[in-house]
Amino acid sequence: MGLEEFDNKANGKGRRYKTAKEKKTEKIINKYSPKDSSKRSEKKKKKNIPLRIFIIILIVCLIGTIICAGIFIGNKIGKINFKSLNEDNLAINDNLYNELSNDLTRKEYDNIINILLLGSDSKDMNNVYAGTSDAQMIISINPKYKSIKLISIPRDTAANIEGMNRRYKINQAFYLGKEELAIKTINQTFGLGLKEYVTINISAMYDIINELGGVDVTITKDEMNSINEYIDMFYEFSGRPVKKVTKYGKITLTGEQAAAHVKERIAGPNTKSSEHGDYGRTRRQRDVFSAMLNKIARKDIGEISRIIDMILEQVTTNVNVTKYMTMLPEFITNKDAYLKNVTSIMLPGLDYSKEILENGAYLYVTNETKAKADFRKYMYEM
Repeated sequence: MGLEEFDNKANGKGRRYKTAKEKKTEKIINKYSPKDSSKRSEKKKKKNIPLRIFIIILIVCLIGTIICAGIFIGNKIGKINFKSLNEDNLAINDNLYNELSNDLTRKEYDNIINILLLGSDSKDMNNVYAGTSDAQMIISINPKYKSIKLISIPRDTAANIEGMNRRYKINQAFYLGKEELAIKTINQTFGLGLKEYVTINISAMYDIINELGGVDVTITKDEMNSINEYIDMFYEFSGRPVKKVTKYGKITLTGEQAAAHVKERIAGPNTKSSEHGDYGRTRRQRDVFSAMLNKIARKDIGEISRIIDMILEQVTTNVNVTKYMTMLPEFITNKDAYLKNVTSIMLPGLDYSKEILENGAYLYVTNETKAKADFRKYMYEM
């Protein structure tokens, strides 16, 4: 639900009537929504949007082509939906290099690839902008350290968004001003220099994971039970026979099982230091992303090509792929080194942030000074 629709509903104003497709989807969701239990705190009763977080997984496939499919990437460029942005309106921190405390040369700094990945929760398959960015992640590729870093930004992070008279959830920037305002808000909040993005809406999520042969992840017994609590809904969406998860530890999840895994927010104890809620969900997202990247890298060219074709129709980006072509030989030669050095984190960190109720919304409020330092350290100094 976008901010305008939320505010209109709260104020008793006019409403937007649901389409037949939305009513059918809502019926399925309501049918399988878990009942209240003592395990769920009141704040976890906030709206869960199934599938929305999971869409960002598909973007990793696009980034994977840069690393492990350079041989035929030129043939795919024409299928990408490019949309440029006005860089003068992105609040880019032009002084970022001088603010770093490490020994990166200017060339090494310029060679680092930082792309903002946005997953839209729009219910309209023809309009990616009819929703918020329920998934926000920075993928940072560093040729000097041969590293790939995934940085999740919680959707509820409090931020001052241009055009609003109060701070609100950072993911509303996408709804209010598309990619341009989303990048601008993140840059302003954390002092970054992001310029490039990839946006994707819901598409053949299950098919892509299943096309890869599933994803190999490690889950706990609690997570196994949570997957099975949601799994019927996801199999009903896909139309395939239900397959429950019967063991935990390191296992292979199907597309539907993986969707349930990254969607759920109730596994684990509900304590400040735990991974209960959105904090655990962002970690599960990154686990699945890494597993997908490794699976893609080990496919042959023909298989990768089919997977990419499934994704590109849903992607909007301003990434100039040809700009990175000169870096492809280095990526391909050192592919194994990159894949062994994939790490992930959620920022801002829990140790200096807290969730509060403000103006009727749950906000993840952080110490921005500490958050800025963590973003710089993780993206450039490690």
